[in-house]
Amino acid sequence: MLRKILIFIPMLFCILMGSLAFLSPDIIGGILGVSADNAAGRGTISGDFGAMFFTGAGAAALALFKGKSKLLWVSISLLGLTLLGRLFEITSTGIGETTLQPIIIEAVLVAMLLTALKLSKEEA
Repeated sequence: MLRKILIFIPMLFCILMGSLAFLSPDIIGGILGVSADNAAGRGTISGDFGAMFFTGAGAAALALFKGKSKLLWVSISLLGLTLLGRLFEITSTGIGETTLQPIIIEAVLVAMLLTALKLSKEEA
């Protein structure tokens, strides 16, 4: 049961963020600090962020509902690389007032998915 919860929460987060990217790029742009001032910015937010979050959600859903635990690596990789990019940016620009919240969220989601993956291996 714990494994399912640890997969469900990141999956739900990714579904919500992907939906925001598609349906309201202005809102997610504000949340993530990305400009949606023009069509190119809105298209990038919808396309890139939507694809990233929906791919992560889809992989987590397959792991959760079809028992394909190895697909958790897709979600882990997407969120982990995003986290790595944020940490890399800190080294060049420092920590701003809005820097830590997404880092903490992504670190927690990656930790949840890694724990779920470990629990999947133990159950097998």
